Amino acid sequence: MSNFVHQYQRELDRCRQQFESLDLRKEKGYLFKFTTFSASVQNILPEIPIEKHEDLFQKLLLQQVYTTFDQQFLSANDLLQTKGPIRTLLQNRQPNIYCTFHLGSYRLLTSYLYRNGVDLALLVSRGTYQEQGKAIWDTIKGLQKKHNLTNSFQILDAEQTSSTLQIIRELRAGTSLVIFIDGVTSTTGLNRQEDKEIQVRFGNQNVWARKGVGFLSYVTQTPIVPVISYREKNLNNVLSFLDPVVPEPNCDRESYCRHSLQLLYDSFWQYLTKYPEQWEGWNYIHKFLDQHELEQQAETKPLRRQTKRVAFNHERYSVCDLEDSPILFDRRLYVTYEISSDLRDFLLQIGTIDTPEEVLGTDLYLDLLSKQIIT
Repeated sequence: MSNFVHQYQRELDRCRQQFESLDLRKEKGYLFKFTTFSASVQNILPEIPIEKHEDLFQKLLLQQVYTTFDQQFLSANDLLQTKGPIRTLLQNRQPNIYCTFHLGSYRLLTSYLYRNGVDLALLVSRGTYQEQGKAIWDTIKGLQKKHNLTNSFQILDAEQTSSTLQIIRELRAGTSLVIFIDGVTSTTGLNRQEDKEIQVRFGNQNVWARKGVGFLSYVTQTPIVPVISYREKNLNNVLSFLDPVVPEPNCDRESYCRHSLQLLYDSFWQYLTKYPEQWEGWNYIHKFLDQHELEQQAETKPLRRQTKRVAFNHERYSVCDLEDSPILFDRRLYVTYEISSDLRDFLLQIGTIDTPEEVLGTDLYLDLLSKQIIT
């Protein structure tokens, strides 16, 4: 095992060296992706100072490199550390709904369960299957060959209308389910079906979460097992299995869905605050936020003409390029505005201009003030 450990550490070090040789700021789309990441951290976990955001973002990019490597390095499963009641769960041989988040080397959960003989179904969005399906199957086939495994595996499309009935059949037949509850974005935004989603508290915001996990657990009486993946400072991977959640005898379905989802997000929050640089969800959590609530939080105060020198509102807005064109990014509402190169330069230099209203013209100047672009 010691040789495996040394080989693994060497490979991770090689990944890190290659990553550090890149000039990330020259990578296409880097600044816009970082800006979205930073806005989400600011909105959900404002305790982290903005000046630390870019370091966190770059650590996340490196973590993603490690995660991809872990999926390809089959022996990474043998180096995993597990915590919680996983041995009891495996010995019971009963189906469970394993719920996890995109934290740490999250892909190891699926391969770890399959490696340990669990009949498994992985529920993913259609986009995830199209982008990662082949790599997932390659890992499973590699494990089958290496360990002579014969337990079943399948990938289910969460967006298929018949998926709920299919999952119920699989759970009742003894197949366990793995689901990333922070990753199914297909029903967010304009396509949201609020009869299938509820809001749960998540840090400094409310997020929309699908009821499906609680519904499946309630209907089939299958335990929900929260699992959190994270990487320790020494780069060792850990899978922390938390106590199962099961429907109480007198609990109605709606209450159970709400309770179980809030419990899952509360459990995850304890790990996220400790390992914020390991969560991919910062890049897309805005899709789960309620736009109406964001607008209410960002309501402008009554307009007051200012006599002191104005400045660009860096706390709420960022200026960056998208497809080589300058844009203004609203960090609270996740809205982008196309702007001219002249306006971009003006906003970045406004603190040095004595008479900005004369330079801009009164109408544009007041519009920028009303939107809190300048303060």
